[in-house]
Amino acid sequence: MKSLKGKIFKYIVLISALMSVFAVVILFGIMYEFYNNRSSYNEAELLMDVFIATVVMLTAQTGISALLAYRASKSITEPINKLNLEDPKSTSVYRELSPLAERIEVQNRQIAKQLTDMRNEHANQDAMRRDFTANVSHELKTPLTSISGYAELIKTGIAKDEDVKRFAGKIYDESQRLITLVGDIIKLSQLDGNDVKVNVEKFDLYNMCEGVLSHLEMAAKEKNVTIKLTGSSNYITAAELVVEEILFNICDNAVKYNKYGGRVTVDVSQRVDGVEVTVSDTGIGIPKDDMEHIFERFYRVDKSHSKEIGGTGLGLSIVKHGVKYLGASVSVESEVNVGTTVRIVF
Repeated sequence: MKSLKGKIFKYIVLISALMSVFAVVILFGIMYEFYNNRSSYNEAELLMDVFIATVVMLTAQTGISALLAYRASKSITEPINKLNLEDPKSTSVYRELSPLAERIEVQNRQIAKQLTDMRNEHANQDAMRRDFTANVSHELKTPLTSISGYAELIKTGIAKDEDVKRFAGKIYDESQRLITLVGDIIKLSQLDGNDVKVNVEKFDLYNMCEGVLSHLEMAAKEKNVTIKLTGSSNYITAAELVVEEILFNICDNAVKYNKYGGRVTVDVSQRVDGVEVTVSDTGIGIPKDDMEHIFERFYRVDKSHSKEIGGTGLGLSIVKHGVKYLGASVSVESEVNVGTTVRIVF
């Protein structure tokens, strides 16, 4: 591999040598002419010959220097112009250009990795979109089929009078399930696209937890679950509606998936990196194999009892996207038949 410094040094030496040769030749010629014709030379003629010789020498030196400079610049830029940007190491370059070629090679690898990651992410997003569409279709079809069936029995007169009220109750329950599902899908879509139009304000997280738990009192009584709120007032500045949605979904799961006679403890405390809300329950717990999937849409740990427990399967997915929207963090610890603890740091 040639050296760029060596080539430039060679051109400088060549120019200097040629300039020296020109100067010696011209001066030698003047001196020779002067000594051979001393009788006919005067000082004015000698000065004029020296001036003319100097102009000729400088002109020749300038022309030759320009030509050599052009050749030098061309030899310097030619390897750069011929550099293969896709595979720079395949091109023979000067040693001084090796760091540039290596840097281009590193950047090419980084770009290739980023493109691969983007393609994988796109494939994952596409797969998630297809799964989401299939799951939504299934979740919508199930209650609609039930509603249609009960309504048909009433319409055709097959249902007995004493069954009409019960069938109407089933229709009402399934329609409420549909309304909840559609609402959750809309919330998830808004959070996913950062399209939530809410006011950011300062509020007491402890008071919000009190309000959320008060809405779950009836559900807790049905399962004889004891709810306890600990901690103290801590203020945060955030989108209140999104925070409330996060807390409600987590606390609702803590009650819903709890054991009969179990406990739910919610704690609000100040940490170095923010305000932490901890929701602990004594419920059924989450198996280790399911832990990495719990924030996926429509994923249910207890699939056999999902119909009895209710819900849309979008609660924790809404939590995940809400936390991301707020710039908060969420972590989950769980043990089967012991309970689950969810921590959110705002």
